[in-house]
Amino acid sequence: MGQDAKREHLWIIATEPNRDGLFAVVSFTTLKGAKDQTVILRKAEHPFLRWDTCVAYALAEIMSVDKLRNYIDCSTAKMHVRATEELLKLVLDGFSASALTKNRVREFVLAHKASRSHAV
Repeated sequence: MGQDAKREHLWIIATEPNRDGLFAVVSFTTLKGAKDQTVILRKAEHPFLRWDTCVAYALAEIMSVDKLRNYIDCSTAKMHVRATEELLKLVLDGFSASALTKNRVREFVLAHKASRSHAV
């Protein structure tokens, strides 16, 4: 294992689980290099961030509650500080704005946003 394999990355649970227990997640990564710059975050925007960061929409996925539970139980993942509503809205809007978001993930997030607007 190289040093990079041990580096922790912040993943945001971007949507609430749907009735099937599925939700969208997306990773944050360093801004270095030619990466998706749809959403850029400064280190003050979340306690985990140590430098300027971008949201890696190309890595976004749909995950199940069971899979997340398994990651936490196996210490592959751990919960961190909750994202602010402002940060979460910015990340959610980026799913549609980024050309690198997988279509199935974009559609999942759009369906989530539509269901929330109907519930209000």
